[in-house]
Amino acid sequence: MTTLFFSSSKALRLLFVDEMRYGLMSNYRRSWSQVGQRALQPNQQAFVNRYLYSAVDPVTGESFHLMGFDKINTVTTAIFLDELHKAFPDNHIFIVWDNAAFHKSPLLHHKDRSIHFLPSYSPQLNPVERFFEECRKITANRIFPEGIEQLSYILEKGIVELTKNRKNIQKLCGYPWILKQWKELSERMVRQ
Repeated sequence: MTTLFFSSSKALRLLFVDEMRYGLMSNYRRSWSQVGQRALQPNQQAFVNRYLYSAVDPVTGESFHLMGFDKINTVTTAIFLDELHKAFPDNHIFIVWDNAAFHKSPLLHHKDRSIHFLPSYSPQLNPVERFFEECRKITANRIFPEGIEQLSYILEKGIVELTKNRKNIQKLCGYPWILKQWKELSERMVRQ
């Protein structure tokens, strides 16, 4: 059991965070074709990648995304977390993410955030992974002849569309066990 300690008068916000690599390597998904005919998909084998950082609040459906990083490490993660704080300045942020080595750096500690690590090898516990599956559908079965900038533009437009509807994000990422535990924690904090 994790005990949460923070000395802040700010409201507490739960955010599940992770990173996703996207690039010019073909991304195949199921598709329709006529009976008896094989579905032909375009193929692209370029080894150009970028990274998307996403933070999703499964309780409210709010989210924050920052994309276009050429690599992920402690420095880019710190940039993302700084921008995240600008997006939610009135909150103490409770971050839940995986055990990546660069997530554990002391550079990422801040008085207005608490960090909790998920068990190793358990992406199914992080609801932002479901959000990433929706993101991958945006670019599925396509090629991007104009390069990574074209892909980034299309992905960005898709993320904006996905995040417009907070109810859908709540349905997608609001696992019952998360909502139950968050409700219990919130009630306990109100009583104190």
